[in-house]
Amino acid sequence: MIYQQESSVTYVIFLRLAPTATANLQRPGVMDAVAEAARAGAAPSLDVLTRLGQPAVFANLLVQRLTYLLSLRAAGILRAAGPFADLQGGMYICNVPNERDARDIMEEDPFVRAGLIESSYTIHQWCAAI
Repeated sequence: MIYQQESSVTYVIFLRLAPTATANLQRPGVMDAVAEAARAGAAPSLDVLTRLGQPAVFANLLVQRLTYLLSLRAAGILRAAGPFADLQGGMYICNVPNERDARDIMEEDPFVRAGLIESSYTIHQWCAAI
């Protein structure tokens, strides 16, 4: 779903990854491949991820998730997204009109649908001062 940009507000979403997701993302080279591909505006290929030891099912979900997040970024909805250094959680910064739209972004995330993000994520409206 692509959201309207009128009267957008900034929301920050804090999330916690399921242990399975953390374990897979901690494999050597995975986050480097993700970052390199994202800088180029794409998700890494399934081949790259499976060569780095990712199970095929997880690799497919990771590609779907990154493609989803990049489409939100291209639409001007997602300002930033990424994991924390420990790869146990992460954060999204979104420009959407209301909290419901921010929640919809999470609910449509392939990792959420697959149970790889815990349901206890939190959403906060952010008043950027600078």
